[in-house]
Amino acid sequence: MGFPMSSSAPAVHRSATDWSSRALRTFTAGAACLFPLSLVLAATVLTVQAYPALDKLGWQFFISSEWNVAQGRFGAVPFVYGTIITSAVAMLVAVPIGIGAATYLAEIAKPPIRLAVGFLVELLAAIPSVVYGFWGIIFLVPLLQSLYGFLGLQATGGRGLFTAGLVLALMVVPYITAVTIDALRAVPVAQRQGAYALGATRWQTIWTVVLPNARSGIVGGGFLALGRALGETMAVAMVIGNAPKLPWSIVEPGYSIPSVIANEMPGAGDNLHRSVLVALGLVLFVVSVLINLLARWLLNRQIQPAQPDSEPSHLPPINSSNVKAALAEKSIPLPPVSAWPARVNRMMTTLLCLCVVALLVPLFHIFGQVTSAGAGQISLDFFLHSANTQVNGESRPGLGHAIVGTMLLVGWATLIATPLGILAAVYCVEYRKSPLARIARFCAEIMTGVPSVLVGLVAHALLIQTLGSYLAPHPTGWAGVFALAIMMMPIVLRTAEEALLTVPDALRRASYALGATSAQTIFRVILPAASTAIITGVFLGVARITGETAPLLFTAGNSNYWQPGLEDGIKPGFFVSDMSERMPFLTYYIYNYAMSDKIEEQHLAWCGAFVLLVFVLMVNATMRLIAGRNGPSASRAG
Repeated sequence: MGFPMSSSAPAVHRSATDWSSRALRTFTAGAACLFPLSLVLAATVLTVQAYPALDKLGWQFFISSEWNVAQGRFGAVPFVYGTIITSAVAMLVAVPIGIGAATYLAEIAKPPIRLAVGFLVELLAAIPSVVYGFWGIIFLVPLLQSLYGFLGLQATGGRGLFTAGLVLALMVVPYITAVTIDALRAVPVAQRQGAYALGATRWQTIWTVVLPNARSGIVGGGFLALGRALGETMAVAMVIGNAPKLPWSIVEPGYSIPSVIANEMPGAGDNLHRSVLVALGLVLFVVSVLINLLARWLLNRQIQPAQPDSEPSHLPPINSSNVKAALAEKSIPLPPVSAWPARVNRMMTTLLCLCVVALLVPLFHIFGQVTSAGAGQISLDFFLHSANTQVNGESRPGLGHAIVGTMLLVGWATLIATPLGILAAVYCVEYRKSPLARIARFCAEIMTGVPSVLVGLVAHALLIQTLGSYLAPHPTGWAGVFALAIMMMPIVLRTAEEALLTVPDALRRASYALGATSAQTIFRVILPAASTAIITGVFLGVARITGETAPLLFTAGNSNYWQPGLEDGIKPGFFVSDMSERMPFLTYYIYNYAMSDKIEEQHLAWCGAFVLLVFVLMVNATMRLIAGRNGPSASRAG
């Protein structure tokens, strides 16, 4: 027996629908507004904090090469020069290797090899910069020092601009490789077919057809890598030599803008000194934003990527041999072909394969060296003791307090950044025609290219220097969480947006047809369908911020002791109240102890690097496992 429906029911349902839709749009729009606000806030804070130095020093700051903190003389030329030279060396080394490796993987390698090497390239990109710096100190610096002595070069040691450039090259080559692969795969297959039909070899097709058509994307990837090289901090600071002078040779020690900020900002006691460092950061911020804008413009000119392996699955791969066989079957005569193109084809195939080898050898060397030196020295003391632990009057240090501190910083940052990034992604997808959606997406892309040291600089200037009297006049865990959350938010937004776009529109229409509201459709249908890819994006963000050092140096500070809540057992409010104190973190000790002369501290640095690499490997393997479960959830739902 049915019950009559009240005449007011449709109005009530419509009212509830309007309310939920308005609330959804308000919350998601608020999250989307955080991205342009963050970018504007960063530019404003840097400008305001840099104004005293720029007002007092004027143009002399940009043309002077003298740097004397005690006498108040500050010149930016050595740091600008060091940044340019190290980035130039990195690009000269990384660009040919990255493009060569990408060409081999996209055009020559079999799918299993492409997938395996692709995973290794992702792993190379995920290695924390402090581990690269540690590897550079232990292996690259002594190697180059011996080489300089053999060549008779006038060098003070293995540290210098050239060393920093080589480390940077290794760090940015995965970005060049990944973007170039996408650009090459975007070239239509019909263009390759036309070249093969005209009798071109594989290398002639690549050189005359594929690479020219992918030029825009390749150049855009190169500029993205250049922005990454300009803003790299810790690895450069560990191997560049940190000499505030204008070196006459690239093998001599120098300095870069990010490394001088990271080294001197934590101990800067003079207001003018701090303002000068912020002014250097402002210069780096402007340059980074301009380079990222240019890179995004070039990448947007590239056509949309084609589907991998877009040739019909029932046909053999297209190459010159297949075309010749097909013409021979139809008795079509072929013109005489010289043996020289075939030799060039084999030679270039070998050369491209060597680029892949050059890309992977350092990866295996880093993992092998860190594992051999760190795994054998791991003990319970490393996990259970702090840096100043004494047992029966004997020093038995460990880094357990730093591991816990890193977990707290990363955990809180993830709890803050994940919902905000997902809500902003919902707005960018569901209200994609809104100007705010385009602005938020654009600002998120720019934020991903801002050097991490600048994020820490802004957080320090805002929370400690400006609002320190109201919050805390010293570095705290919450300041570190703020910096890491700002870094993680754009990563979550971009990955979540891509995940939501994979959800078929049929699911939305079916949900609305059943009478669901916008909020119900999004939270009960859309987000669950895209959950797999969103979780992968969150893991990517976690892996990124776990290895960060520079933004935490002057936001979280450091401590050699267990946090107060862990001395007598974890108290109920420990995970909240203790964040208002200085927070230890693992990468600080890797950075600090790697340059120590004490064997005991070097052993701790090895152990810390090993733990960090194991975590990175586990996160990347987990992302692959989640993403590989029969494709995205959205696809299965469709």
